[in-house]
Amino acid sequence: CVERVFLVACPPGDDDDAYVLALARREDDRVRLEQQQLERQQGAGVLQKDESMGMEEDDAPSSQPSQPYLPQTVLGGYVVSNDFFNDAVRREEKKHTNDPLHRRPAESLRSWLKTNRISYSFANVGTSGGERRLEFLPNPRNDLIETMDACNRLNCGVMR
Repeated sequence: CVERVFLVACPPGDDDDAYVLALARREDDRVRLEQQQLERQQGAGVLQKDESMGMEEDDAPSSQPSQPYLPQTVLGGYVVSNDFFNDAVRREEKKHTNDPLHRRPAESLRSWLKTNRISYSFANVGTSGGERRLEFLPNPRNDLIETMDACNRLNCGVMR
């Protein structure tokens, strides 16, 4: 269900948190912008169709998909990390406190991370061929992971 995965390498000595978080937040913004544009286009298309065809609301064809879909609300940028990014959050908050000209983002990094940071663990799932097998386990309480698990059970796709 994951469309793109990025490995972020940064120059030695640079703040690796900044690179990872900037990329994930840009992806989140890109998906939100696409979603807004799609909603505007669909809204304009429905309005034109209604005016030209004289359709009543009850006559409109159902836009409900025949199979369940992954909702747009969970698409976007995520960071898979056990790092709480406390240093990055402090830097962002300090920057906004010390520089009155610096525009505060609509969503703070702290609140963005609460939704978009996925912690993880590895579980020992036994041995295979004499070697220990570890399974990657993302946090099952993250909204995206919960939705993906439900989607896997319901065999759903991604709504576009």
